[in-house]
Amino acid sequence: MNSRRKQAPPKAEQQTLFPPAEVSYSNPGAIRTLSTSQLTSGLPYQRTVKQQRVDEIVREWNDRKLTPVVVSFRDGKFNVVDGQNRIAAMRQMAGGGDVIVPCIIHTGMTYEEEADMYAKLDTDKAPLTPRQHTKALVEAGTDAKVTEVKRLVEEVGFTWALDEPTGEPFEIAPVRTLINAYQFLGGEAFARMLSLLAGAWQGTPNSLKASMLSGMALFVKTYETELHDRTFIRRMALVSPEEIIRQGRIETDVGLRFARIILDKYNGGGAELPYRFKR
Repeated sequence: MNSRRKQAPPKAEQQTLFPPAEVSYSNPGAIRTLSTSQLTSGLPYQRTVKQQRVDEIVREWNDRKLTPVVVSFRDGKFNVVDGQNRIAAMRQMAGGGDVIVPCIIHTGMTYEEEADMYAKLDTDKAPLTPRQHTKALVEAGTDAKVTEVKRLVEEVGFTWALDEPTGEPFEIAPVRTLINAYQFLGGEAFARMLSLLAGAWQGTPNSLKASMLSGMALFVKTYETELHDRTFIRRMALVSPEEIIRQGRIETDVGLRFARIILDKYNGGGAELPYRFKR
C-alpha cells in the first residue's frame, strides 16, 4: 500500500465500463461499476457508518483486496446492501467527492429480501452486533421468532431499542436476553412477564436491564400458575429496581439470584409462594 493509491481512487467523471442504460440486470447479480452519486444507502435495516471503521479501512487500504459493493436495483434506485463503510472510505480518500466503485447488482429483490441478505452477510469483515443483526431480521420479516418478540414488546407498550438506546422509559435494550426469555416462557407467559414489568415499575430503565429480565423470566416460569398479577404489581411497585439489582450482585447465577429477590419482595416477608427454584 502506498500514499498514491490512498489519494487516487477512481474519479466519478471517469467513463464507466458499461453505461447503465446498456445493461440488463438479473440475478444472481451483474458486475458493474457505478458512481457513488448513483447509490442509495442508509436504509433502516443497515447499521450506521462509523468513522472509526472508515478510518481503519483507509489505513489498511489495498486496491487488490477491493471487493464489489452489493447492490439491489429496486424501484429505479441502486440500493447499497453491503459496502457502506467501503464507499465512505473511498470518498474520504478522494477528498469527499464521488468515486467510481465496483458493484454486483441484483434485481427483483424486495426490501425485505434486501434486509435478509444484509443480515446474512459478513459486512466489511466486521460481524454485525446482536442488535444490528436482530434489527435486520426485523426489517426482513423472515424470522418468525424475532418478529413475534417485537410484536409482543410493542403490544404491551414497550419499544425494543434496536437502534442506539436512548435511556428513555419503556425502552428495552437487551436483545439476546429478551429473545431467550421468549423462548423460555413461550408467547403468552412472555407477554405476561412484560405486563408485570410495565405495571410494577412503569418502564423505568433499571427495571428493563438484562439481569432483571432474566430474573423475571425465571420467576414467572416457576410460579406461573400460583402468581397473582395484581398482587405482584401492587407489592413490587413499592420496591425499587435499584434495590433488587443491588442485592442481586451477591450471587453468581444472574437469573436465579434476581428471581430469588423478586420472590422475596413479592412474598413481603410472608410465605405465600414457596421456594421452588431448581437451579
